Amino acid sequence: MTINWKHVAAHLAFWVLYIIIWGIRDLAFAPTFWDTLDGNVIGSIWYAFGVYVNLFLLVPKLLLKRRKWGYLLSITLLTLIISYGLAKTFEWHYLSIHLGTSEFFGSVQGVANTASDFLVVFGLATCLYFINEWYIKERKLRALESQNLKAELNLLKGQINPHFLFNALNSVHVLIRTNPDLASDTLEKFSDLLSHQLYDIKKDQVSLSDEVQNLDNFIAIQKMRHQDHVVVDWKYQGDLTGKHISPMLFLNFAENAFKHGDTADENGLSTIKIALKITGNDLEFSCINSISSLNANERSNGLGLENVRRRLELIYPNRYMLNVERNDKSYTVHLKLSLNEN
Repeated sequence: MTINWKHVAAHLAFWVLYIIIWGIRDLAFAPTFWDTLDGNVIGSIWYAFGVYVNLFLLVPKLLLKRRKWGYLLSITLLTLIISYGLAKTFEWHYLSIHLGTSEFFGSVQGVANTASDFLVVFGLATCLYFINEWYIKERKLRALESQNLKAELNLLKGQINPHFLFNALNSVHVLIRTNPDLASDTLEKFSDLLSHQLYDIKKDQVSLSDEVQNLDNFIAIQKMRHQDHVVVDWKYQGDLTGKHISPMLFLNFAENAFKHGDTADENGLSTIKIALKITGNDLEFSCINSISSLNANERSNGLGLENVRRRLELIYPNRYMLNVERNDKSYTVHLKLSLNEN
């Protein structure tokens, strides 16, 4: 695990500032600042324990999961433990230093005093935590909105490009004379494909079944266009019901496969294998296309792949794995994705 030293320094600065402020406050009861130092260091240790139990255990496990009554009960219990434990620690610590102070912390008033101090520190630390979380989410949201806009423009300008439109429509024109039924079916798929790319791209999430159908339409149109020299193996398995995904994650991979799969082997054929598998909330997608050894070095990851990788990083941080492999005969994209955050 990588340690974020900036966060460590910020937390240390918080507790140092606490000791200084409380030390200045305690000058009303002590002759010098240094006479307050030992007590405030002891207090900061106890309070830090309570603060981090709240931030790293109670907030994520209870508050963020909307278990409000459990959170309130836990905070009450935590406050009692911290205040009573610290009061007893102070009672023992001041026994040989100042008997009156020791007796004060051994009383109910002493416990109430440590409880009030803890709640002040607790409240301040919790507020700072949520302010920081809000700032991180706002920054991520701005980046995501910007990236989604760029992705949308790239999709509209690049993936549905005039070359693809021209060839697809020209193929349908030919089919109208030779195979009207297939022409009608292809036009329907083409219409669904355009509708998905023009409207669903604006959504944060679409149903996985719609996204798979969109991919199926694209592959069907491409198979119709390249039927003389491209062999396509496309399959998916698993339950798509009730699952959602960010739109247009797969199309770039499939389009690149057909684009670069135009390079045939010695038999005049190219092969493309596209597979999607759903296991619970885990998705696995692979796209493999053959390439000629003469053109193997011409293939690059390209801007499209980097856009997809960036979107995955923003939308599914720590929930995906994207591997791209290339050799003299094939180009492989393998994506693993957790659809729902645990």
